[in-house]
Parts: sequence; C-alpha cells; structure tokens
Amino acid sequence: MRHIIVAVLVMVVINAQLTWWIVFILRLNRTNLGFERERLLAVARTEASRVETELSAARAALEAAVLMGDEPGRSAVPPPFVGWRTTFSFESCPSARVSDSGVVELSVESGLRCVTGVIGGEWGRSVLSVGAPLEVVASGKDGPPGIALTEPHGDLTIRPRTEVWEAMLGDYRRRIVMLVSEGAFFAVLLLVLIGLLWRSFRREVELERQHRNFLSAVTHELKSPLASMRLALETVISGRASPEAGRIFIGNALEDVERLQDLVEKVLEATRFGEGWTEIHREETDLSRLVEDSIEAFRRRALAANVSLKADISPDIHAEVDAEAIAIVISNLLENAVKYGNDPVVVEIDLSMDGKRAVLEVGDNGSGISDEDAELIFGRFYRGGDEMTRTTRGTGLGLYLVQQIVEAHQGKVGVASTGPAGTIFRVSVPGFEV
Repeated sequence: MRHIIVAVLVMVVINAQLTWWIVFILRLNRTNLGFERERLLAVARTEASRVETELSAARAALEAAVLMGDEPGRSAVPPPFVGWRTTFSFESCPSARVSDSGVVELSVESGLRCVTGVIGGEWGRSVLSVGAPLEVVASGKDGPPGIALTEPHGDLTIRPRTEVWEAMLGDYRRRIVMLVSEGAFFAVLLLVLIGLLWRSFRREVELERQHRNFLSAVTHELKSPLASMRLALETVISGRASPEAGRIFIGNALEDVERLQDLVEKVLEATRFGEGWTEIHREETDLSRLVEDSIEAFRRRALAANVSLKADISPDIHAEVDAEAIAIVISNLLENAVKYGNDPVVVEIDLSMDGKRAVLEVGDNGSGISDEDAELIFGRFYRGGDEMTRTTRGTGLGLYLVQQIVEAHQGKVGVASTGPAGTIFRVSVPGFEV
C-alpha cells in the first residue's frame, strides 16, 4: 500500500510540474508575440518619420503651385505629382489619403477649391515602399495595429501588412493549440494513471480486508473442530465414556476431521487454480455425465443435511474442459446453495444448451443476495457480512475458485437472479451436443 501512496504523490508532483511548464511556455509565447509586435511598430515609427518628411516636401510644392495661381490642366504639374484635380466640396478635402488605385493623394484648400495632387512615379513608389512587412493605409482601417502619421498627414497609418500580421498570429495560435493539446493529453494521461493507482489502492485495501476476514474465518474453522476433537478424544481416552458414547465421540471427531480436510482442500485449490499456477488440461468431456456424477457424489451429504436435490440435466452435452476443475466448480456451487438455503433446503440444478454454449444453473431457496454483495462475492476471501457474527461456515474461496476456473475455460459466471425466493448462479462454457 505504501508504494501506491508514493506513486500517487509522484504523479501529483509530475502533474504540478507539467502545469507550471505549460503556464511558463504560454507566458513566454505571449511575451515573444509582444516583442515581435513592438519590433514591427518600431520599424513603422522609423518609416513614419521618413514618410512624413517626404510628404511634407511634396505638400509644400503643391501649396506653392496653388499660391502661384496655377490651375490643374492649365500649367505644368509640379514634381513629384503626376496629376492634380480641383473640387469644390470642402467637406471631402482630406489632407492625405491612399486611393483605391494604391497611390498617395495630397490635398490643400485654396479659397473655395480643394486641390488634390496625385503622387506617382518613382517618388510615389518610394513613399509607399515602406518595407516588405509594412504598408501605408487609411487611418481607422480595420487590421493590424499601426503608427498614425502626424497632422496634416493624420489620415494615413503605417502598419504591418495584413498577411504578415496574420501569419505571426497564426504561428502563435498554432503553438498555443499544440501546447494546450499536449498539456491536456499528458494531464488526462496522468489522471488516468492516478485513477488506476487509486483503483489499485482500493483493491489492496479490499484485499487486506478480505485477508483479515479470511484469517478470522480460518481461525474460527480451525479452533472449533480442533477443540471438539480434543474434547472427544480426551473423553474416550479417559475411559469416562461408555462404549456407545465413545463411538459417538469418535464419530464427531471424524466429522471434524472432514471439516478440516475440506478447509485444507479449499486453500490448496485456491493456490492451484486461483493464482494461475496450474495449466488447464482440456479434453472432450461429457458434461451431462460429469454433472450427474457430481450430484451423486454430493447426494450423501445432502441427505444427511436434509437437503432436497432437483436436477434437470439435458443428455449428451459435451465440451472441451478440464473435468477435474469443472467438478470443483459444480461441487462449490452445490455447497454454496446448501449453505445459504432456507430450511428445508431445496437445490435445483439445470444443464442445457444455449446456442453454442453449455449452461449450468444452480439455484437455492435462500433469502437472496444484496446488490452490494452480488458485485463482490466472486472476490477472493470475500464473505458477505461480518465474519465473527456469521453463522454459516466458510472461507470465502468457493465462488472465487468458480470464477477463476470458468474464466480459464473462456466461460462466464454470474448471478442470474436473486431475491426472496432464492439465488441462481449461472455458468456458461463453449459446448456442443452429440
């Protein structure tokens, strides 16, 4: 049990370390994203200063042309402009913008006019060529964060290109998704391992309880017949008993010997079949005959205990089984039915075919099994209730052996029904009729 507790603690520590690592990497990725953003914005600030200087020079040339009275279409276009136009809507006279055609436009007011110059050619391309990761757009346009130019060029913003920004965010999101997925996988794995360890821990606790019950049962089973045998033998040896009473004492001692022999056989069978230390030797066996023989061998004990046996055995049912092991299964089921049946005890045995499986059912007329005990009765050393207050004798090994032997034959065993009218145990193994 101690090693399980240590393993659980180790798992908890590993889970805590994993959680810390995930949080650390998430923060690191977020920090790196912030650094990359600030790097792009720093480049944008540098480019913004250069663009503002060049736009200011171009605006001065446009203002000078307007002050000299030049009108679009009547005089030469001042450099670096490739064209200009005049409108009379002051409300639509932005100081600077990027047109739909991708060129920079600068506007100045002159009286009732709005004169707009279009920057093009090599100079215009130099203004817009702010580096591969950056672009010049209209201020307020949806997209990545950028650096807005100062007035009178405040309508323009230099920002990272959308595809560059999305690629950077996409890489960040992929790393986050991958990290979270890996973390979730390992977290689930650790939880599963902790669950398995906890299950193993509970199993060991239950096994320890069963061992205690087993020791109590064995101690009780040993002390009672030994004390009775000693008393009987001492009485006979002392000569205080009459010949008739001596025979009775000797008979009782023999019954106690049988009890002890049965106890030893159960423990040996548990060692042989319960721990997988023996190999099942299968051969074609007449199950019908085997069940009938087992019933006949048990009938003497049944008559002595005033037990009524009712059998319905279908003939010619065969199976590839270990006859000795299956005989132990039948014997243990019969003993269990007798042990927990109500007086007068009635035990019903049924053997039939269900498809390609031979089915054996053994029922009693007892008070049934609780739902809690029904899930545990096939456990090693398990007996329902308190060992010290239970009136029925036993070691808690019989049904455990039944399950181990049946499963070794690729069979199934379970409680078919239980209730006030009694309990029926159902065993099925691969079989056939001849």
